[in-house]
Amino acid sequence: MTGLSAIFASGQALSSAPATAEAAGGIYVALGESGAAGPFIPNQLAPLGCFRSDHNYAHLTAAALGLTLRDATCSGARIANMYAPQQIPFDGPDTPQLDTLSEDVSVVTVDIGINDYVSDGWTRSELEPKYAALLDDIRARAPHATIYVMGKIERIRAGGCFPSVPLPPDDADRIYQGVLDVNATSAAQAAAHGAIYVDTYTPSVGLDACAPANVRWAEGVIPQAPAQPLHANAVGYANEALILEATIRAHG
Repeated sequence: MTGLSAIFASGQALSSAPATAEAAGGIYVALGESGAAGPFIPNQLAPLGCFRSDHNYAHLTAAALGLTLRDATCSGARIANMYAPQQIPFDGPDTPQLDTLSEDVSVVTVDIGINDYVSDGWTRSELEPKYAALLDDIRARAPHATIYVMGKIERIRAGGCFPSVPLPPDDADRIYQGVLDVNATSAAQAAAHGAIYVDTYTPSVGLDACAPANVRWAEGVIPQAPAQPLHANAVGYANEALILEATIRAHG
């Protein structure tokens, strides 16, 4: 059995088990950027400018566990958009993501930081206090929730795989290292602020955009399946959902 098959098999077994009493029927809020939203993966939901899929890991996990989902994820989000409206195309602006939190929320996932770090050029020393404050603010607004900090999957391996994925090695390394740095930051801040880190990176190694099309979790510069370039595809989200579901069951 391949690693991918094993993950699906274990996920099927988990899905057939009863959800924990704490999780069943609870409210789940998903916060985050494009890695959480699922741009271009069918079916896309309103507001269309957030490029949010009904098959992202939040929707799949909520369905598996019987949770009521408030999906606030929005492509392009920065940590600032947890607090302030996000300007989006078509039908914006989007409301601050933290506005979806309330005292009755039982599960929160947060998947943020890559746009601040890679796109805006933040250093880890700039990202860490912002991430720490965000986790504390989530806790203040949803005091009864278990907070799960999502890791980033491997989008492309070190050095890339030019010309299979037509991305210069330096650019591939920048994305690769950005994922590692954001994961290290989010894992450390989760541990320091009473949240649970969900390691989606380790199972994804070798299943990045350079992997064969039938097993990869992320698409390349020119996607062969519906997805934003260098982002998770439907297979990636299905596997992230299985990992998240298992983690919630273990801690719920």
